[in-house]
Amino acid sequence: MRKLTYASLASIFMVPAMFWSQESSAIPAFARKYSTSCYTCHSGFPTRNAFGEAFRNNGYRWPGGEDNDHAKQEQLQMGANGWKKTFPSSPWPVDIPGYAPFSVWARGNIVNYSGRVTRSNGALRTEETFNYGTGPMNTASIFFGGTMGDNLSAFAQYSPTAGATTGHIVWSFRPGLNLSLGNGFTDFNFGNAIQIHSNVFPSFTTSNSTELSFTKGDTGGFKLTAGLMQGGTANSNKMDDLGYVRAKVKIGGAGLLSGAGGTYGNEYVGLDNHVALGATLMNGKAGIFSGVTSYAGETLVYGADITGNYGSFTGGAALSKDSDLGFTNYTVNGGYFIYPWAKAAVTYTNLRDGANPSIGMSLTTHLRANASLTATYTYRTNSTETPTTVAAGSGVGVGDSTPNTFTLAAGFAF
Repeated sequence: MRKLTYASLASIFMVPAMFWSQESSAIPAFARKYSTSCYTCHSGFPTRNAFGEAFRNNGYRWPGGEDNDHAKQEQLQMGANGWKKTFPSSPWPVDIPGYAPFSVWARGNIVNYSGRVTRSNGALRTEETFNYGTGPMNTASIFFGGTMGDNLSAFAQYSPTAGATTGHIVWSFRPGLNLSLGNGFTDFNFGNAIQIHSNVFPSFTTSNSTELSFTKGDTGGFKLTAGLMQGGTANSNKMDDLGYVRAKVKIGGAGLLSGAGGTYGNEYVGLDNHVALGATLMNGKAGIFSGVTSYAGETLVYGADITGNYGSFTGGAALSKDSDLGFTNYTVNGGYFIYPWAKAAVTYTNLRDGANPSIGMSLTTHLRANASLTATYTYRTNSTETPTTVAAGSGVGVGDSTPNTFTLAAGFAF
């Protein structure tokens, strides 16, 4: 699995949620289905607002059993309803999107800055660099998603640059009770109240998984999730490589299932005043976490998180402990909507008990509903270096520190 650095995550921290890929599932295809703004479900990348949480918990359908009432694009019927009475002598009828369920997202950095870095022995590793045009619009993704019949929905992403497809299908037994198959699930990295889980909990966004979730709540509420996942490592690739459970309790605010109720501190971006508490346990076979640098050698990871909104402020913190090595990982995040189209955010991340902690500061402006500019500066708070090589004949590890960086990123979707 490709490990995302914090700097790369921060550089795209606040791209509008309607652009997001496997992690968020709010794409223009869904906006077209309901003829509504992406801000109906989101308050900025990768954040789902209160209604967006309920939309996902209902299997990517409008909460309250009102999907057909709010859908503006008709579904294409494949088979007559009478076939239900003659099943299994006839196929079970289904409907598929009657519109093109595709979206495109293009993005990239238009300005890059990287600070000077030297090795612990004083030797220069990299010079300071500042350049333009190093990757503008050089990354593109094609998304597709929609509902099929009364119970089935799907979401997927194809990345031409990587030549890979990721996605999942969801079977809703009833509102709030969902079985998901595939990958790209969001509980451990993106899509909660704010971005606080990246690298604090192991991320396996491309590993195949089977997940069962139960959500309840007309106001506030709770969600319980359990799943099995392939580790995708060289020594094992079985469905039960990794098992996880997660519990979330929301106090106040709109219901996790209904998407209604509560008090909205900033109605323009759908932020409801609330506090949410979460707890996570992940248990894997030996070697499963080898692809996640912060957790190499671990078999058990557990932790907790807290998130919340009040007015135009949003924030939270997450902490995890890996039992075998004993490292503590945590992050603290806060954001403020200066305007509904402009958000400032700051994040402090500390992994492996202080190995190169960082502060990321970002400002995002939504120039248009489908276009944005994001400026991000990432500052490393100390020069702690992790040994990466051994100098020839010396037996002494030579480490590399990570430079401070600045990026200006642009993106658009349709």
